[in-house]
Amino acid sequence: MPDPIVLKVPLDKPAVHVDVTAGQTITLRGFYTSKHDGSILDAATTTWPKEAPGGASVDPVGLVEVESGGFHLTKRNVDTHEVELVATGSGAEACAAAGVEAPCLVVNKRIALQKRLMGWEEFKGSLVGQGVEAVLPPPPVVEVAPGVMPYLQAGAGVAIAAVVGFAAWTWKKKRDASPAGQMLSLARGVKEQLRRADPVLAAPLAPAVDAAIRSLRERRVDPASAEGKRVAEALRKTSARLDASMREAQAAKEQEAADELVQEMEAALEAADEVKRAHRAV
Repeated sequence: MPDPIVLKVPLDKPAVHVDVTAGQTITLRGFYTSKHDGSILDAATTTWPKEAPGGASVDPVGLVEVESGGFHLTKRNVDTHEVELVATGSGAEACAAAGVEAPCLVVNKRIALQKRLMGWEEFKGSLVGQGVEAVLPPPPVVEVAPGVMPYLQAGAGVAIAAVVGFAAWTWKKKRDASPAGQMLSLARGVKEQLRRADPVLAAPLAPAVDAAIRSLRERRVDPASAEGKRVAEALRKTSARLDASMREAQAAKEQEAADELVQEMEAALEAADEVKRAHRAV
């Protein structure tokens, strides 16, 4: 029987992909202790010491945003700092926003600001301990007949390349189709329009569009929320305004070119008339 797969949950990335299918269960174990306030944090729980405001208590909030990564909490052990999650196969918008394949383990950076009024990097620097790791089900055992092995070895390189290529294509398709992927695509389209737009118009808009792209990448705005829809509408209005401006500029250039062409033709006609009158005079 193969050993379970153990995956360290990094705190320096917004999310990490977990290679399980819907219905499979994983275990998150381990914890950190914050030197800032003495609290103990595991994947889904914060244990406050008696010195904390309000005394000793336990909050059902930890270092992982379970639901937004496509998982559901099924079991929690506060004493051993172990939780069990089941992959749901849906509701993993945060994975696409972080640029990783679903399902994924999303780091709960909001816990620093909401609970302690601290920035994430400052709070992360206060954490000490063994950390949190994910224990995944072992891969299935596939028995291969001895006579088949040479053929498998011969085709392994081609098969691996095909699987990797298909996985990358599938991940990109799922990411682009998500609300976050669609809004990010919209923002990038507006940024591309700004490169071709009148510099006078583009100068004040470029910083705002760059800020919108950063916010989407850092998941500061939920594309599905009311505020996210306001941002999307503002981006669409900006895109339409840039389109109108570029059409006006193109029309002005066409009119200028037409005016020059008409003037040249009229000048040529006048020159031809002068030559004709000169011949008549002779």
